[in-house]
Amino acid sequence: MASTGCGIGSWRPKWLQLWATPKMFLLLFGLEGILQGGAYMYMVASLTTLEKRYAFNSLVSGFILIADDVSGLIFRPIMGYLANRLHRPRLIGWSMILVSLGCFFATVPYIIYGPGVHMLGTKIVNKTVEYCDNNRGVDSSCAASDSGRSVWIPVLFLWLSTALNGVGGSAFWTIGMPFIDDSVKKKNSPIYISMAACFRLLGPTIAFLLSAYVLTYYENPLIDPGITDKRDPRYVGAWWIGFALLGVLIFIFALPLFMFPKKFAKKHPDDYADSKDDNKNYVDKQVQIERDAKAKAKADAINKANAELSLGFRLMRLLKNPIFVCFVLGTTLRLFGVLGYMTFKPKYMESQYKQSASSANMLSGIIGIVPSCIGILLGGVFIKYTQPGPKVLTSVITIVELFGTIGFISALFLGCPLTPFAALPQYSSCDCFGGSGVATEGYCPTDCGHKFQTYIAMFSISNFVGTLARTGNAIISFRMVDKYDKSLASGLWGSFYSLFAFIPYPLVYGAVTNTACEVWESKCGKTGNCLVYDSDKFRNRLHGLTLTLYFLGSVFDVIIIFLSSRIKNLYDDEEEGEISDFMD
Repeated sequence: MASTGCGIGSWRPKWLQLWATPKMFLLLFGLEGILQGGAYMYMVASLTTLEKRYAFNSLVSGFILIADDVSGLIFRPIMGYLANRLHRPRLIGWSMILVSLGCFFATVPYIIYGPGVHMLGTKIVNKTVEYCDNNRGVDSSCAASDSGRSVWIPVLFLWLSTALNGVGGSAFWTIGMPFIDDSVKKKNSPIYISMAACFRLLGPTIAFLLSAYVLTYYENPLIDPGITDKRDPRYVGAWWIGFALLGVLIFIFALPLFMFPKKFAKKHPDDYADSKDDNKNYVDKQVQIERDAKAKAKADAINKANAELSLGFRLMRLLKNPIFVCFVLGTTLRLFGVLGYMTFKPKYMESQYKQSASSANMLSGIIGIVPSCIGILLGGVFIKYTQPGPKVLTSVITIVELFGTIGFISALFLGCPLTPFAALPQYSSCDCFGGSGVATEGYCPTDCGHKFQTYIAMFSISNFVGTLARTGNAIISFRMVDKYDKSLASGLWGSFYSLFAFIPYPLVYGAVTNTACEVWESKCGKTGNCLVYDSDKFRNRLHGLTLTLYFLGSVFDVIIIFLSSRIKNLYDDEEEGEISDFMD
């Protein structure tokens, strides 16, 4: 009862055992998955606002984001190795406590510094500014306003917040997904995995929507900033509210996870449907009891043998598996591109289509949630009811993922170049100007609404098509390794993703984004965030890099097709503890 009952310590009431089911675990796991993924992506969605508020550039943003992956790099293999030895649901619960703590860390910069009211003092009208006076020194207000104040203090707390999310998130997914797969029949696994993937997908989407909502309020909602246009560079939204809300919700839903059993009990013979023939029903029960006892004894023996294997032996067993190696390499390249693009897409939409930060985040969420969820669920239903063989499944995955690049390809042709407006001169990259000395602030109007609508539509289609392969990829990842190695494999490829995708992608994409900048903010002799991007450079470099990485990853998918005959037992339940061989 202690290992299969629901509760804490000796408190395991009978009514609570009704909740000790894989379905209930999936529900709570999914809710926490939404919130954990939302916490990370909320940081991503808020970065443009945070750059503006604390005056740091995209490279510093990349430094903040890699904290999630540096911590994951260290803890994923540790969690994967220890998962089968410890109480997995409780480990998941503790991981969410860490994520909740990280969310509260992110609010500390606001607690220390408060709202950026100093930015509201930047005026353009009724103020003489001698831009071209070479004799003009640095404004003395710079030293006064910056004394005792360092940009690295808020950056440090944001980095710690992201690092805690990385530790908790790495344990959550490394342990949770294999636990779900182990707790259900293989023929039902596609549905459970697609549901979990759907929950995971909702996290970033809800984060963008939450960010879009809270950014419509000023950083301190209780004061009026006197700015009506949310696109004004001086406007800073209430970014901290989202972190506080997510932290509270993650903590609340983490508590029930501690009560789930170490493993779910099989259906007891007394619970089987009654038969009209009582004698036959009794015999069936006894046969089932004996069968379960034999299976358990065999499973215990094999699991004990597996547990005694050294970490080095199990790692070599994985590294000698060619399907595992190709799967990890291909997925790493695609993740590098897709996550890099997702991270900088709001910034791209702000720059290319002149959307406000809140609108860009809201639209980034909307074009992902509905088509992607439909795609994942349809992919799971397709696999459950058609049960394609390994070669067919891997071929379909490759084709679908290639068709999913249609959004990136079409975006190359959906730019908004600068065009003359009403025969008036346009100034860019300028420090001073002559003539009457009068200019109109803001972006020049563009007639680009139809291209933006097409961009949204194409990415909705791309998200739908691409996510059709999500469940299939998860099934392949769990079936290509030995059952006992699933958590270790998950931790190992998670660390590989962190080292070669999650850590470098913010830095690489941040550097590429910076190369398209035309006008940098400069305050007191220090360079801040980018104010104006070159539309063509930004569009071509962002999408070109993403497509290159995506196509390189597909090369490994093709190799997996030729190796797919080595994958056995996709949908039939093997005897517990049985070992498969993928190294021949």
